[in-house]
Amino acid sequence: MNTDTSLDEHKDPQNNNNALVKLIKKCTTFLSAGDEIQLRQKIIDLNGLYAMWNSDTDEDYPAGVYAAVAEMFASNVFRPLPPSSYMAADDDECGVDGGGGLGGAAEDHSAADAAALEFQQTAMAYQTFRSFVDRLAFDGDMAGPHMGRRFAGGLAHRLNAADMNERLTARDTMIRVRETCPQAQAGVLDAAVDELADFAYGYAPRHNGVHELLDFVADTVVYTDVSRPAVEKLSRVLLRLLKHQYLYSFKTKLIECIRALDSQHDGLIPKVLVFIMDIWKSHNVKTIVLLRTMVELYEWCNKENWIKLQLPVVCHISKFFSDYDFQLAEESMNFWIRIMHENIKYWQGRKDDVRVVVNALKKVKRTHWNSDCVSMAKNLLKIMVMKNVIKDSCVEDPEDMFQEGKSKVINYYDYISQKILKPLVNHSKSTV
Repeated sequence: MNTDTSLDEHKDPQNNNNALVKLIKKCTTFLSAGDEIQLRQKIIDLNGLYAMWNSDTDEDYPAGVYAAVAEMFASNVFRPLPPSSYMAADDDECGVDGGGGLGGAAEDHSAADAAALEFQQTAMAYQTFRSFVDRLAFDGDMAGPHMGRRFAGGLAHRLNAADMNERLTARDTMIRVRETCPQAQAGVLDAAVDELADFAYGYAPRHNGVHELLDFVADTVVYTDVSRPAVEKLSRVLLRLLKHQYLYSFKTKLIECIRALDSQHDGLIPKVLVFIMDIWKSHNVKTIVLLRTMVELYEWCNKENWIKLQLPVVCHISKFFSDYDFQLAEESMNFWIRIMHENIKYWQGRKDDVRVVVNALKKVKRTHWNSDCVSMAKNLLKIMVMKNVIKDSCVEDPEDMFQEGKSKVINYYDYISQKILKPLVNHSKSTV
């Protein structure tokens, strides 16, 4: 292999390794497009290393080679993200038009060529590093000291790059490091969770790679042993993401991640449902995306936990039946009918508790502006009579005795808070 003539001139393995380290260090410095001659030679050298390691599967290297490869990769990849990365996040999440500059076409074309050349060395650094890690003789224990938490943090930060291909490459590289280097497993997960936390808590207002981060976290939870402290930290961040103003843009991935964590460490989905109700109660937020999140997680909730949760959930969603947003009203009523059908025996024996639903539906009949919502409420009341959940849909509770869950005898919301939700909420808050 003619990667570099100096590698062929030495027959002694030690000298050959020294020459290899020297070549790797030649490729370590990140070059700008202004150094075009040196940059093109560097790309040739990186391509040569890639070709050598792509075909070499049984060469044992000393620690110095592992250190040089890790340094080369970090120098070429772990750089500050350009402002364009955050512009891309604006475009994706807020609908802000990034807009073009005022420069002429020639300047734009020249700048694009320069950027492409610079990115080519970064792409080759990824490719070369992956070929080194994918070697059958790769020693994860020897690589461990050079791929610690700082290395993992730099790699996780690249998931905020504007270019989707780089984000996917960075994610896949994190997976390979996790799989091949046992010492790095905890570090790469912690780095990904910290990157998510910066976004969840508002330290990074925009992020291009939330989907890729959630993909990586879910994959790690399923395929590796995760410590209890790491699970608790991840749970706090996932719960916090439910409050994010851009939840709609990553809801599906977040639900997949919550399901993955719950499948390995039972108990997260009930916490999420309680947390959503807490958001509704504490912040007076009535967003349809939170309702849809709850609906999707409902079918994955442990049966025993759901038995405890369904009454407070129904009491909360019944408040949305008469909401001015007809879509929120319709979807909340649809959710109720699904809950009732799938737990019919429970509700047939809860004729007092179901009064909060009945009164909410009657309010829709009396006051809602949307005729479809009115028709839906009437039909739901008839179905509840047919299913023997209530006796008569025409009987009204006295206004002063019972109104939307409040009774002189029993305040259902206080009862639910004290008897049912309090243990779950306290447990949830202890981990949030």
